[in-house]
Amino acid sequence: MKFKYVILVCFVFFSFYTNSALAQQNDPVGLILTWQQDPTTTMTIDWHTKDEHASTLEYKRVGASVWDDATGENFPFPYSDRTIHRVELTGLEPDTEYRIRFTEGADTWKFRTMPTRASRPIRFATGGDVRHEREMMEKTNRHVASMDPDFIVWGGDLAYANGLEERLYRWYEYMEVILNTLVTDDGRMIPILAGIGNHEVLAGYYYNEDSDRREGFPPYEQNDESRERIAPYYFKLFAFPGQPGYGVLDFGDYMSIILLDTDHTNPVAGKQTRWLEETLAERQDVPHVFPTYHVPAYPVVRNPEWSPNVEIRKYWVPLFEMYGVRVAFENHDHAYKRTHPLRNGEIRSDGIVYIGDGAWGVRTRDPGRSHEEYAYYLNRVASQRHFILATIYGRQQHFIVINEDGQIIDEYPSTPHTKIDEAHGAVKWSREKWKRQITEEE
Repeated sequence: MKFKYVILVCFVFFSFYTNSALAQQNDPVGLILTWQQDPTTTMTIDWHTKDEHASTLEYKRVGASVWDDATGENFPFPYSDRTIHRVELTGLEPDTEYRIRFTEGADTWKFRTMPTRASRPIRFATGGDVRHEREMMEKTNRHVASMDPDFIVWGGDLAYANGLEERLYRWYEYMEVILNTLVTDDGRMIPILAGIGNHEVLAGYYYNEDSDRREGFPPYEQNDESRERIAPYYFKLFAFPGQPGYGVLDFGDYMSIILLDTDHTNPVAGKQTRWLEETLAERQDVPHVFPTYHVPAYPVVRNPEWSPNVEIRKYWVPLFEMYGVRVAFENHDHAYKRTHPLRNGEIRSDGIVYIGDGAWGVRTRDPGRSHEEYAYYLNRVASQRHFILATIYGRQQHFIVINEDGQIIDEYPSTPHTKIDEAHGAVKWSREKWKRQITEEE
C-alpha cells in the first residue's frame, strides 16, 4: 500500500514538473498585440520563442469557462534562432476582454477589443523614437501603462537597429521591455500600432541604397521584396493593416489611424500619395482621422527645407487640409513641439495642428535656436522625453503631453470640427488645383 502511495506521489510530481517545464518552455520571450483589420472584432497576437513548436494558442472571453483553440503561422526571427508566431483572432465581441495562453497551465495575458462606437472616451498614447537606451523606454512605458490607454501608436524609429545583423540584441531588449512594461495594473496587454522610421532601414531612406548597397544586393524597386530587404526586422516583426509601411486602420465609423512612410521603404510622392488621397476622400465623414508618420512636415529642430520635409508639405499637407484633418502626429526630431494651427503655410484658426516630434525613449535635442531662426509655426516646444495621450469622445478631441517623470508639459483643448471648404465647388476646385500642380511638377 505504501509502495502504491509512493508511486502515485511520484507520478503526480512528475506530471506537475513536466507540465510546468513545458509551460515555461512555451512562454514567450516577446509578445506584441496589434491589429491587421477591424479592431472591434479581431486581435493579432505575435509571440516569439527560443524553440520551434506549433503556432497555436488558447483564448477565451474573461469570465468564460471554456478555452478555444486558434492556429496561425510562424517564420524565422531575422538573423536569429528565435521563431515568430502569429495568430489573428477573428469573430470577437466588441469592447470585451479576453485571455490568451500558449499552453495549459502557462501564464495568461489579457486584452480588450475596441468598441464599435465612441460611446465611451477612447484613449490612446502616441509618440516615436522609442529606444536609445533600455531605461529610457522603460520609464516612459510605465507612465503610459499607468494611464490605461486602449492602444499605442508609434511613429517609427523603434529599436534603433538600422536593419543590421549586429544590432539584433536591440530588438531582443526592445521586445523584453514591451513584455515587462506595457501591461496595465489589471494585467491587460496594450496593443501597438508601429509605423516605420529611418532607423528601421539599412540606409535610412530607400534612395540611399544605390550609394550604400550591400554586396550582392539588387537595386531598390518599389515592391515587397525590396522593402523587406532594406528593412528586414520591421517587415517580419510587425503585422500591419495593409501594405507594410503605409496603411489605414478604421475604428468603427468614428476614427481612422493612417500610418505613412516618409521615404524609408516607399517614396512620399507617387503611389503612396495617390493612395493617401483615396483614403482621405473615403473618410471625409469620419470625425477623427489621424495621420501618423516619422519625418515631420514642420520640424522643431532640423531645417524644414530638407527634402523629405518639403515633399511632405508639398504632397501630403494639401490633402490633409482638403479633407478636414485636424491633428497630425509627427516624430524624428527628438524634442517636443506643437504648432499653431496651419493652413496653406500660414497660421489660421481653421488650420491643422502638427504635434509630437518623437522623444519617447531617446536622448533629446535642443529646439531653441531653430525656434528663433525660422520656425514661425511653433507654438510650444520642449527638450523632454514625452508621450501624447489623446482622448476622443463623440466629436471632441483632447491631448495632454506627459514627460518621463509623469508631469504634464502641454495640453491642447478640443477644437470644433469644421469641414474644410464646405461648399462642394470649393472642395472640387481645391482638389483639381492640387492634382494639376502635382501633374505639372512630375
